[in-house]
Amino acid sequence: EFANEWMNLNRLVNMSPNVKRFPGWSHDLALDMKSESLAFFEEVIWKQKRPLAELLNANVTFATPRLAKHYGLEPLKGNGLAKYDLSAVQERGGLLTQGSVLTIGGDEASMVTRGLFVLHDLLRSGVKDPPPCVDTTPVPTRPGLTQRSIAEDRVANKSCGGCHGKFEPLAYGLEKFDGIGAFHEKDGHGNKLREDGQILFPGTAKPVQYNTSAELMNLLAGSDRVSQSLTWKVAQFALGRPLGQPDALALDKIHQEAQKGGGTYVSVIRAIVKSDLVQKTKTESDDEK
Repeated sequence: EFANEWMNLNRLVNMSPNVKRFPGWSHDLALDMKSESLAFFEEVIWKQKRPLAELLNANVTFATPRLAKHYGLEPLKGNGLAKYDLSAVQERGGLLTQGSVLTIGGDEASMVTRGLFVLHDLLRSGVKDPPPCVDTTPVPTRPGLTQRSIAEDRVANKSCGGCHGKFEPLAYGLEKFDGIGAFHEKDGHGNKLREDGQILFPGTAKPVQYNTSAELMNLLAGSDRVSQSLTWKVAQFALGRPLGQPDALALDKIHQEAQKGGGTYVSVIRAIVKSDLVQKTKTESDDEK
């Protein structure tokens, strides 16, 4: 349920990509993507009992023959989900390279929505709405440009760059994945796509360079900021309410305690149960006394 709720996997079956651009899309493929992510969480979190942050770079996935073909993998025997070792597959590995996440960018594989997902969900940061005085007219563009070129123009624009520069570059490493998660070296216009970039983790002074999407995944998986963000995600799910700044001190203690237990899902839940957020929570009966 945690994975389903966090990534809103049910939205996949309601997607309707442009059939001319994506003739391979189908309701069944959408269900395959949902099943992939659920099986992936089951494997990494429950069977392998790995740290939550390794959801970002675990070299394993599950695919039906249909999804395997979509990903460019060799379909295995049978019609159901099969486990794939991705250690030799440079472009795949980890949550952000799965169709269930990549499709949030829509048909255009938007770096805005993909970047915001990384910023909000993995780095626990955000951007404010632009003030009324800021010109929000879209930066002029022209047909035939890559999504990265369009994003770089927005980042370079004085009116847009202050905010867009905080999240769009976070998606640069995902440019080779199209709107439905297929991998390409070139786009439909023949432009060569890139996967290099840099990431600035909140609270650090200098961005870190990466050359491939795999390097980006390893940077995210190795970041304590990402690990903290996932602790918040699990806590929010477990407590059933939004979390805010008043909860920060308790959540920091939960994170530190969970890291002692390996940073796994189970260690986070145990730390939550022992925390002030649970032990000192008022109940209706307390208020009546």
